[in-house]
Amino acid sequence: MSRRTTINDVAKLASVGKVTVSYVLNGRDKEAGISPETSERVRAAAKTLNYRPNGVARMLARNRADSIAVVFQYAHFFSATSTFLNEALRGVCNECVNLDIDVMLHTKQNEDPLAEADALSDGRVDGVLMLRDAGDPTLATLIERRFPVVLFFSRAESPDVSFVDCDNFTGGKIAANHLLSLGHKRLAMVVGSANSVDSSDRFQGYRSSIEAAGLRIEPDQVVRLEAPDSDPSELITLLRSPQRPTALFVWSDDVAFECLRVARDLGINVPTELSIIGFDSTAACNRVDPPLTSIRQPILEMARTATGILHAIVQDGGGAVQQIVFPPHLDIRGSTGPLNPQFESEQS
Repeated sequence: MSRRTTINDVAKLASVGKVTVSYVLNGRDKEAGISPETSERVRAAAKTLNYRPNGVARMLARNRADSIAVVFQYAHFFSATSTFLNEALRGVCNECVNLDIDVMLHTKQNEDPLAEADALSDGRVDGVLMLRDAGDPTLATLIERRFPVVLFFSRAESPDVSFVDCDNFTGGKIAANHLLSLGHKRLAMVVGSANSVDSSDRFQGYRSSIEAAGLRIEPDQVVRLEAPDSDPSELITLLRSPQRPTALFVWSDDVAFECLRVARDLGINVPTELSIIGFDSTAACNRVDPPLTSIRQPILEMARTATGILHAIVQDGGGAVQQIVFPPHLDIRGSTGPLNPQFESEQS
């Protein structure tokens, strides 16, 4: 086996020292005051010897990995089929390509927040994009260490943490107002994790519009379905009840698709007997039957914006905190419709 070419070989051929080779090949020759002629001689020597710098050594020398990590609430999210996840990662990757940096998916399960924070801040990445529930201890540890973190599709109470999120409260209000405008009065909601800030804000906005209309959402009209593969028994019980709702707001499109399936299996026609509205409004909404009405958040743009903010923090060594909230919009499709007259007397 042939010996690997080293920096010593390049230095010898170019008749310079190792430090000079390091500065030139790391793009710091002008900073070090190395002449153009010497720089060209070093590059020519490296090319002649087919020398490739050691990536780890180069990273240590520059104190920069040119890579960021994406961290979701649970590692298994990356292995799930999710229209939201696909769009979010597409936005991150698009911006990373533009910025000429790499992205690492944090998929290692770790129940110890301190150990997880250690792994994320051990030098393999320069910063972290995180989607975590409220009060996440790993996030708190990274913030305490002043490690570059930007939250996306979630937010922090601290004024010192940058985030990019959607106005979920307003999104919930828009969903309720749409269903109320169609004549529905018996409204329910499928919520996500109890610790999810976004799901909670969507519910609060939804409920506020319902109460403003002189109605109320009963406790038994709120069921929890955190993911498409979660146990749907609560939802099934709700849809089988004698006073089942005529309209349902679901906290995410991926879960709303599952709600469409459950309704179909129970013989409930959507939207004639049950209107369903989701949240995200990904392209997949047009591929289900009926097409899903949904509250749109600009996932691609939000992910790209968050990536750009994180890169700026890494480059500037801090920089101004940015907390950006995107407005939601209603995309009406075929899964919502006017209250069926046969239910009108039941709702009065």
